[in-house]
Amino acid sequence: MIEAFFVALFFTFISEIADKTQLVILGLALRYKAAFQVFLGALLAHSFMDGIAILLGYFFGFKFETDVIKALIGFGFIVLGIYGLLKPYIKKAKKEKKEIQSRIPFAVSFLTVLVSEFGDKTQISSGLLAAKYLLPWHIFIGAFSALVLAIGLNVFIGARIAKRLPVKTIKIATNVLFIFFGVISLLS
Repeated sequence: MIEAFFVALFFTFISEIADKTQLVILGLALRYKAAFQVFLGALLAHSFMDGIAILLGYFFGFKFETDVIKALIGFGFIVLGIYGLLKPYIKKAKKEKKEIQSRIPFAVSFLTVLVSEFGDKTQISSGLLAAKYLLPWHIFIGAFSALVLAIGLNVFIGARIAKRLPVKTIKIATNVLFIFFGVISLLS
């Protein structure tokens, strides 16, 4: 039971370190200079999206055999890791995004993170972990704890050291860990 908590904590934190949404959150914190409101808005949106994924993963975890779940989890993490490594090299048409004009940092943070987290690797991995462990509260609390740490570090400390972090290296390491976890899941 405690394993589910720590696995969710670890993978949520690792996947959020170099995530695009964290860069958006950092930008919002710098723009509005209202760190606590940005923190709360981002945390609430993340928790909502991951909560949905965990419930779906938990539900589907009961519907499939254990070997099928392990294979899906393994392949899922491998695909997420490979995609993350290849993403910078894949040419995509840039979509114009409408900027939400508002003076309310909480609402802007909530809506921005809510939209950007839909189908994000953190959300997918939370659902996969819920399907594997069938302990949704443990996964949610682990993921939530990791989000508090990641968003808190990002908003309150990240702005000070953002210029010194090698983001590319962090992204590569994060995706390699996803591939490693996927391989371990397939082999266990």
